[in-house]
Amino acid sequence: ACFFADDIILVEEIRNAVNIQLEFWTQTFETNDFHLTRNKAEYMHCNYCKRQEESDVKVKMGEDVIPQLSKFKYLGLIL
Repeated sequence: ACFFADDIILVEEIRNAVNIQLEFWTQTFETNDFHLTRNKAEYMHCNYCKRQEESDVKVKMGEDVIPQLSKFKYLGLIL
């Protein structure tokens, strides 16, 4: 996990691992009276290893499905 100001970046090889990380950080923050804004959350999937993954696994925060982007702008850079 990488934190910068009010942004969090999670890097994992599979979507299910991202869900585990999201659950961990959501609980950690909320335990300390910080809250993640679910309606601003988004993710980008990069399959650099060409790993085949179950397409039905959704990235979620709680019950909210996080929208997937094909391009991601962060700190002025487009990834």
